Amino acid sequence: MYIATPYAKTRLHLALAAAGLCALHAPVMATEDGSEGALSKVFVKATVEKKKLGDSVSGGALGRKSELDTPFSTKAVSSDEIEDRLATSISEVLKYDASVTAISPPISTHPATIQMRGLRLDDLNGYKINGLAAVNRGTEMPLEMFESVEVLKGLSGFMYGFGSPGGIVNYVSKRPTTDKSFSAALGYQEGGALKEHFDIGGRLGEEGGFGYRLNLLHEDGGVQEESGTIHRNAAGLNLEWRISDDVALTYESLYQRRKSVGGTDVVLSTSYAVPRPIAGNSKLNSIGAGSDVEFVMYTMGMDARVAPDWMMNLSYRTSDSTRVYKKDQYYITSDKGDYKDRVTSELHGYHFDQIQASWEGKLQKWGVAHDIVTGFTSQNLTSTSSAVTPKTYLGTGNLYAPTIINVNSINWSGGTYQDEATRQEAVFFSDTVKFNDNWSVLAGARYNRFNENAYNTKNVVTASYPANRTTPTVALMFKPAADTTLYASYVEAMEMASNAPASAVNANQTFAPIKSKQAEAGIKTERSFWNASAALFQIKRGAQYTNAANVFVADGETKYQGLEVNSVVQASKNLSVEGGIMLLDATLENAAPGYSGKRAVGAPRRQASIQATWREVLPGLALHAGSQYLGELPLDAANVHTLSGTTLFDAGFNYRQRYFGKMVSVRANISNIANRKYWTYYQENYLNVGSPRTVSVNLRVDF
Repeated sequence: MYIATPYAKTRLHLALAAAGLCALHAPVMATEDGSEGALSKVFVKATVEKKKLGDSVSGGALGRKSELDTPFSTKAVSSDEIEDRLATSISEVLKYDASVTAISPPISTHPATIQMRGLRLDDLNGYKINGLAAVNRGTEMPLEMFESVEVLKGLSGFMYGFGSPGGIVNYVSKRPTTDKSFSAALGYQEGGALKEHFDIGGRLGEEGGFGYRLNLLHEDGGVQEESGTIHRNAAGLNLEWRISDDVALTYESLYQRRKSVGGTDVVLSTSYAVPRPIAGNSKLNSIGAGSDVEFVMYTMGMDARVAPDWMMNLSYRTSDSTRVYKKDQYYITSDKGDYKDRVTSELHGYHFDQIQASWEGKLQKWGVAHDIVTGFTSQNLTSTSSAVTPKTYLGTGNLYAPTIINVNSINWSGGTYQDEATRQEAVFFSDTVKFNDNWSVLAGARYNRFNENAYNTKNVVTASYPANRTTPTVALMFKPAADTTLYASYVEAMEMASNAPASAVNANQTFAPIKSKQAEAGIKTERSFWNASAALFQIKRGAQYTNAANVFVADGETKYQGLEVNSVVQASKNLSVEGGIMLLDATLENAAPGYSGKRAVGAPRRQASIQATWREVLPGLALHAGSQYLGELPLDAANVHTLSGTTLFDAGFNYRQRYFGKMVSVRANISNIANRKYWTYYQENYLNVGSPRTVSVNLRVDF
């Protein structure tokens, strides 16, 4: 069952824009957004390269700075690399960053769920689009709409406000290109899914004052994961009007309707053993189960140069997300993999608004250089419509011979209600003081006024959690050379607490916000044929876990101590190797007897990744191959069960050549080549089936 939403006008606006832009378009070369700064242009790139440490990334309240000049651990993946690996989810985009753990398959009721440094990202605050927040609960963003994906690891309280201390994912939208461009792509994913994608960009006017970028996408068919299906329509429109050399107005619309079948939860009990993994293409879902998510976002902004060294930005964003799903939860009842099938149908709707103003500039004062960012932001997130049916056990079966039932008649019921609402208002200020070419200091603070209300099914407030707090950050940076930075930083943050899981006695109970702190020291260097970064970090945050009475509690503190090392080496003219490792010691402290001293739930001790790209094997042909080791991790607070480590392998090729004056690109990729059977951790005592071997191919023509 699907609830109607007011998104028809969004589709109409985008369709009209598509018709108009296609009518005036002419074939030209493909382009890529290589822009930096508010009023900068997008230039053509003739080669495909890894993102460098000198490239800029978003730092929220820090503004855009190069990775080399950011005193935190960062990562950026370009759209070229995303396309070459035919990535379909955020977990696949970031799979070669050893600090990232995929904890949910792309085809599920909770896709786009990842961990960083052993900490799950916040669904409502951990994902940004162009630095502003967007509802991301149950939404796998359409990667085809973005120029790159950026990651800020660790605490981001000063930079972005409330959020998980694991980090922030920022999607950077495709912007208007300098010249007219048009590309068409056709993709196929093993299982039967076909995808069509059109990318159109350019500028109008004598001086190119009006820019546009339109992306249209359709995907439909079967997938390998749990023998499921995917049906997806998406559109992204990005406009820019340069009123003068100093002022530009921007507008962005993003729409996606994504329906999928697949992604059964396997719920454990400490009374029974962890079942052996099953094949990734095993069908577990009931007939009629699946997820249907509709997402729409509008953003309007103004960038203005108010003085030679000062820029101002004003932005307003509104977005809506409606998710309807039915899913199976297999509660394990024996050591042999027997289960009880608990089926639920749920509806969740969210509305989000944010307005932000910021000023960024440079000045000389007291004989030193200051790089200043200041501003304010206000955002509201409301659960507009929630409905949860009673979760009932409808059958039994065995994981290795599942019983497939029909749940078409089970739908959410009982009317809708608002289950939560949060409001955040903040002012922020930072100053990066550069004493000389070697030494600089960053100091910043954000005052955040936060309030969360929880409601019952009758729309009566049952709990209110106000939190008014200043979260500071400070960092010391030393550059022994222009291509190397050593840094030490300290950050504080607040985050929304997790609700009690459905399997707990106090299911869905809300808790007060959690405080966290982080200290980090690291080094980054960019050389002619290699770059590398390393970071030592310690994170302390309030702990939540399910105790022996099956009650989800807030108790004690979890300490995460770790080391991250990442490097890219140009081993020869055409061979590049990228790799990384994370070592992590995460421990629960000052908790109830039987839990203190235990490893933190879901935190792996170690992870590693490596990938190699061999270009010009033949003219226009490049090969790539990679491997990632997902470390073992505890599944429950008492450490009764541990999920075994897994090593996965991937490989593929891309071929680019010009035919009849058009650039033609053919790409292919095989993930999980060995077809390894494995579980992925989702949350305490919850498992999902790991993705099976999957072959994907794509043909793209740049006209």
